[in-house]
Order: sequence, then C-alpha cells, then structure tokens
Amino acid sequence: MFDEEVSFARVAGLTRSAQRGDHGVLLYTEEDAAVDFCARFVEEGIQRGEQIIIAVPAGLRDALAERLGNALDGAEVFDAERLYGPDFDPAATAGEYRETIESFDKPVRVLSGPDGGAAAGIDPEAFRHYERIAHQLVLDLNATALCVYDGRRLPIAFSPVAVEGHPLISRNGAELRRNGDFRYRAA
Repeated sequence: MFDEEVSFARVAGLTRSAQRGDHGVLLYTEEDAAVDFCARFVEEGIQRGEQIIIAVPAGLRDALAERLGNALDGAEVFDAERLYGPDFDPAATAGEYRETIESFDKPVRVLSGPDGGAAAGIDPEAFRHYERIAHQLVLDLNATALCVYDGRRLPIAFSPVAVEGHPLISRNGAELRRNGDFRYRAA
C-alpha cells in the first residue's frame, strides 16, 4: 500500500520490502552484495516471526551462517546442490518445498537458488517450468520467497529464466523493485 501516490507508473518504480505472497529474485555477481542482501532478507523474516527456509549454494549458505550466527538456529536448511542437482525434477523439488512449508503453522520465508556446478546439468526449460510452479506455490501458500542467481557461476541460459520468472527483482543487492520484464505463465 502506497499512501498519497496517484500514478501506477510511479508506484511501480518504488523500492519495497518483501511481503507475504511475494516471489523475488536477486541476480548477483558480487558475493559480498549477495550476502548483505540475503542477510537483510532473512533478518527481516526473523523479526516478523516467520519460519526461515534456506536452500542456497554452499558458499552463500556458509557466509550467511557466519554473518547471522545463532539467529539461524530455528531455520530449516536444505542442500541446494541436492535440490537443484543433476537429477533435478521440477515437480519433485516444488513438492518438497510445499510439504515443508505446509508443515509449519506460521508464515514462511524462503531463500533459495541453484548452485552453478550442480545446475550445469539442468535443462533451462526444466528450470523455467520449475520457476512457474514455484511462483504458484508462493501465491497458494502465501509464503515470501527470494531466489538467488549467481551470474558468475550459473549457465548463461539461467539469466533469462530468472528475469522473466520473478515479479520482484534486485540486481547486485540494490533495492527490491517491481520487475517490468516478469512474464506470468501458468505452470
């Protein structure tokens, strides 16, 4: 809700924080900027009393654990290399997220993204399909989700998937904004 705004175009360009039902993406090439952004995202969820689920590449996961320490004690942490590995199945991965999110009786905040090495064997079209399923899952379960895409390590074909599949976007840790390139396509 933006008080005292009269133009949708102006509101669309404003920065915002992630809310329940939001599915955003952080595209990054600078690890420090990604750690800063993700730490703020997770801390905001903790402050709101949300259950945190983390499934990001090991380097980012370790940096977040070092930065946030005991704050992550209640977080559910998954191995992104397993979830988004060579045997990647869009429906099975989404199903695992659904089952986990539904197991909590409080709002959930998800920080997730594929590992570059593990994702090298994934067909970009399969990942595009997964992002469509994930988007619907976020809406259905009223979760807050941020996907992370490491532009240095992921196959180049993943960048368009990231951009078109998320209504909110941050580039290299800049403020989260509406993504004019988002294209909703049903799963």
